[in-house]
Amino acid sequence: MWADDLDDALCALRHLAPKILGLIAAFALFAATGFALVLAPQATLAVIGLVMSASLIEAVRRRRATLARDDGR
Repeated sequence: MWADDLDDALCALRHLAPKILGLIAAFALFAATGFALVLAPQATLAVIGLVMSASLIEAVRRRRATLARDDGR
C-alpha cells in the first residue's frame, strides 16, 4: 500500500514541479530586484523601465496584429 502512495506522491510532484519551480524563480527574481534596488537604484530602475516598456510595446504589437487579422476575415 505504501508503494502505491509513494507512486501517487511522485506523480503529483512530477505534475506540480514546473509550478513549484516557477514560484521559486519568481521569489528569487523579487529578492534580486530588491537587492539591486538597494545597491544601484538608478541602474535598476532604468532596467525595470526598459523591460516594462518592451513588454508594453509587445502587447500593443500583438493587439494590432489581432485586430488586423480579425479585420481580414
